[in-house]
Amino acid sequence: MKEVQNKNHTDEAKRLNEELDQNLKDLQPESKEAFQGFEVKEEKNEKKKKAKKKKTPKQIIKRVIIVLAVIILLPCAAIVGMWALGKGSLFGGKMKMSKNVDGVKVQNQGDLVIYNGHKYQYNKDITSILFMGVDRDKINTDEEYLKKHGAGQSDTLFLAAVNTSTGKISLINVPRDIMANVKTYDENGKYSGRKLRQLCLAYAYGDGKAKSCKNAVDAVSKVLYGIPIDSYMSINLSAISVLNDAVGGVNVQVIGDLTSVDPTLKEGANVTLLGGQAETYVRSREFDPLDANMARMQRQQQYITAFAQKALQEMKGDLTLPLDLLNLVSENSVTNLSAPKITYLATKVSGSSFSSDNIYSIDCDIKEGETGYAEYYPDETKLFEMILKVFYTQIS
Repeated sequence: MKEVQNKNHTDEAKRLNEELDQNLKDLQPESKEAFQGFEVKEEKNEKKKKAKKKKTPKQIIKRVIIVLAVIILLPCAAIVGMWALGKGSLFGGKMKMSKNVDGVKVQNQGDLVIYNGHKYQYNKDITSILFMGVDRDKINTDEEYLKKHGAGQSDTLFLAAVNTSTGKISLINVPRDIMANVKTYDENGKYSGRKLRQLCLAYAYGDGKAKSCKNAVDAVSKVLYGIPIDSYMSINLSAISVLNDAVGGVNVQVIGDLTSVDPTLKEGANVTLLGGQAETYVRSREFDPLDANMARMQRQQQYITAFAQKALQEMKGDLTLPLDLLNLVSENSVTNLSAPKITYLATKVSGSSFSSDNIYSIDCDIKEGETGYAEYYPDETKLFEMILKVFYTQIS
């Protein structure tokens, strides 16, 4: 019985092995390799990565154009932003006519003027900048130094009137010796009222920086019938040669004989001023007679005309020139002309012309004061008519 059972078990095992062999052959009929067990399949991501396509030449060109556009437009956007800021900060002042001449009717503090049967409207497109040349080599705001030597005087005064609608620049040469009602201060900085002083001394009643400039602005505005002066810039002696050489020198035909200070500056000679020659040319003067400063003012007008012409010509290809010039003299100048202001003005005057016809002089009666110094008293009628010509528009 046991043998029969063992035999049955043996036959059953043999049958099972034969079935297993047959099943293996059915699963891998072409494989000659031994069975290594069932393969474990890895799960595949449902989202397959897309194969990268090569960009066409057209697509590459399009991308390059976009990059170039960004490179070009960003600086342009910056300039436009500065332009807008500059425009907004240049027209803060309002006309406040402080005096007038006989026969003049003033409305709204001088916004409208009636003179000789005609009506004149103040031109609000004009912004004014006072430029001052100070008789100091450098800025020194030390209190002890200021008490001993003072802040200096504004030897040269030019008021630039820029018509932002037309780009025209008008320049008024204001004599330093005009008698004006100047705000005065004692040695401790305490206000001591307005006093009749030479205009150049307004700068002296200050700190050699912003306070001095603002006091000069106030005094000049009073002389010019309350014309609003929106901006100012003072430069020291050291800045003259720097600005001169930055434009490659300035060519002039020498007015007067200055050979006592520079042998090359013979009357009538054609000279390109370089380095210290520029300062010598615009500052040298005799102290006698009383009108000796008139000859110096002629040279200053001539020099500024030639300098402006050269600078405006270079600006046609480089609107950043004014900013570059300002940076060159930053340590020897005081100004409230910001980069946005300068950018706005540069875009307005670029391409404009400038000649001696753009410069106006103030006719004055010259007298000797009690202290022996020259005192200039303007012809008020002629001065008022000049103000109308430069700052107003005739409307009837």
